[in-house]
Amino acid sequence: MTDPLSDSLRWAIEVGVDPSRTSIDWLAGELVPGSCSAADAILNATGRPDEHIERLRLLKNGFKTLRISAEEPAVRRLAAQYYAATIAAALVRRGAWITTQRPTRVREAILAMIDDDHVADSLRCLGREAIDAIDQNEAVETGLEP
Repeated sequence: MTDPLSDSLRWAIEVGVDPSRTSIDWLAGELVPGSCSAADAILNATGRPDEHIERLRLLKNGFKTLRISAEEPAVRRLAAQYYAATIAAALVRRGAWITTQRPTRVREAILAMIDDDHVADSLRCLGREAIDAIDQNEAVETGLEP
């Protein structure tokens, strides 16, 4: 049976449930088709490693844009958390540093993400792994993306 709701109508209905979450998930769904949430888009490591890194870079840039340009403070805050989650995912899952920010700044952002109850538990767990990796990895000390 065909779903009678169009994507636009479904999105409009979902906005009423949790407006800040829906913007984040909607953006992730647009950038990574087939993902059911932003957490799913970040954590889904299918495909070649280089494809996964490119998806994470795309998500990071999308969340960065939303973090800066969203009208609602709650959306900007959550976008910042998911921005940090993409950096954490690249580091933990692929050993890649996908930002030009210094490790100390990234560490602070990931700690803020871990402390945010609005972030999916799976991403907070990933964040803890990233903190361990940053604390133990001398190679990250430059903090510069290749």
